[in-house]
Amino acid sequence: MTDSLLARLRLDLADAGHKPMTTLLSDRIWEGVVDGEIGAGARLPTVRELAVALSTSPRTVRRAYEQLERLGVVEVRPGEGTFVSLAPPPEEEHRRQRALGDLAREAVERAQSLGFTPDDVVEAVADWRGTEPEPRSNP
Repeated sequence: MTDSLLARLRLDLADAGHKPMTTLLSDRIWEGVVDGEIGAGARLPTVRELAVALSTSPRTVRRAYEQLERLGVVEVRPGEGTFVSLAPPPEEEHRRQRALGDLAREAVERAQSLGFTPDDVVEAVADWRGTEPEPRSNP
């Protein structure tokens, strides 16, 4: 794991707000993989090493690693460690995901300027999604 990613993790954990640390940690590692900062096959720090480096509970790190393992981002090799098993997406997909993230941020910022919370935006999207007609299958 690079020093810059570790530094970002420290800053993010210090300013976590209401977001669970486990989620924040798994999100940042995922972003490091997607950004190419953590390459496929890279060995992540042990649970204990990362917990000490971030001054957090080993349980928090273990749960983050378990989330990433369920998503197929990392694989745990008993006796060897935790390794990135997912290659970064192609550049076009990376651009698409960044654009979607920018769009989401803009929507939340605009909603906040109208007095809504990010949770209100999520609920509105869920409500909108619930009103869409089911896609038809072609027999």
